[in-house]
Amino acid sequence: MIERAFDGSGEAFGRCFGSGLRHVEAESLEAAARSFQTAVAIRPEHPVAWYVLGLVRRGLGRRDGAAAALRAALHLRPADADTLFQWASLLIERHRPGEAVAPLRRLVTLRPGYPGAAFHLGNALMAADEPERAEAAYRLAALLEPGSAAANNNLGAALLSQGRPEEATVSYRRAVRLEPGSAEHHKNLGVSLLTAGNFVEGTAEYEWRSRQAVWRWNRDCPGTPPWDGGPLDGKTILVHFEQGLGDTVQFIRYMAVLKAMGARTVFECQPPLKRLLAGVPGIDRLVARGEPLPEADCLLPLMSLPHRCRTTVATIPGGVPYLRADPDRAAFWRRRIAEAGRPGDVRVGIQWRAAGAERSIPLERFARLSHLSGVRLYSLQKAEAPGEWERPDDRLGIVSLPDRDGKGEEEGFVDTAAIIEAMDLIVACDSVVGHIAGAMGRPVLLALPWLGDWRWMRHPDRTPWYPRTRLFRMTRRNDWDGVMTRIADEVAAAVAQRAAEVS
Repeated sequence: MIERAFDGSGEAFGRCFGSGLRHVEAESLEAAARSFQTAVAIRPEHPVAWYVLGLVRRGLGRRDGAAAALRAALHLRPADADTLFQWASLLIERHRPGEAVAPLRRLVTLRPGYPGAAFHLGNALMAADEPERAEAAYRLAALLEPGSAAANNNLGAALLSQGRPEEATVSYRRAVRLEPGSAEHHKNLGVSLLTAGNFVEGTAEYEWRSRQAVWRWNRDCPGTPPWDGGPLDGKTILVHFEQGLGDTVQFIRYMAVLKAMGARTVFECQPPLKRLLAGVPGIDRLVARGEPLPEADCLLPLMSLPHRCRTTVATIPGGVPYLRADPDRAAFWRRRIAEAGRPGDVRVGIQWRAAGAERSIPLERFARLSHLSGVRLYSLQKAEAPGEWERPDDRLGIVSLPDRDGKGEEEGFVDTAAIIEAMDLIVACDSVVGHIAGAMGRPVLLALPWLGDWRWMRHPDRTPWYPRTRLFRMTRRNDWDGVMTRIADEVAAAVAQRAAEVS
């Protein structure tokens, strides 16, 4: 491409352009940018000069300037493959993947075999939440480059995003074969296997998660080996939390399994959960992160216990309820709820916001519930500030119970559990509140996004983790209305049943 710059242009342009190239070879990008800037000022109709100026500015981290230069180059040569690719790559780099789709599609149409074009198109389409089209792009990328582990890995992600874990598993296996040392590929394979209900192989592959460079839950305890699944009789095992609060609540049940194996058990939890977990069976000593850890014979991250305990779908530990509300706080909140409610109403505790935006339900989708006769909604939503609670818009008639604000971080979820105890029903997104209610054995209607977490597997409406939890899955992407309509119907049926029992 560069040689096309010298097409009989004036001496001044040639000197500036040549000077810019020499500065690039010498890695003097600042000087190169000045030379190319002068070149485009002399000949603004020259697409190659704009193109190289864009590359140099991008190399300097000047994204806005690079965008202006590449846009000018693309205007002058809208079908140039190199310019289309660089322009799209810059858009992705600037977190504007939706805008990168069109130039990448044009590039793939013009030059299907252009290196990286189909792969980047797949990435842009995934970021734009179009996994079906991303699948086609990744299939082309894998066809053009059969040895690309990344193309097969990302194809797996596109298939999994469509709710096709068995097909995703095939692609992830191919990625692992091509790049057997990749922790990311192994972990992704584990997630797809677990989603499909294959716990034996899935938990083994999921163990690779801790080898990822981005993993931040490993513990450095020199001299304390990881538990290998062997005998524990008479030994002390330290289990530490990893990932989110809901993960801790769900998997803490395994401490009773370890205790039954004869171990002395120590569990390190997140500080906000310490009071809530104090009565969980099987824990000999509970410490919060930041507190001194006792000596132990072995240790393990919490979510490795299904693998070490050889769990299958049929042997998921039960023991529900294994969380219980503090009796004094439960009595206190029963009185408060009676004062705030209406006699005879079905009391429904709701939570709508989770840590992940894709799992959060827009609050307005609870309107159908709020308008049901004989139903009273109570907010279980924690606010962003520690110890505070969300006060939703009064137009939906959601009760925000008093005397919850001002609690310190150490209060944790003690009051949450007590309020859950006083509810007739819980409606929640995939969040720690849903896990707490499920672990307490309370009836839960759990609203799941289109791509549900692996822990909910493929069961249509039930989960072996929590026997009184009902799952409500999206039937199509981003359809919270459909989910909440079905939940409202379920709540209405509960109201009708209560009325029939009273009469």
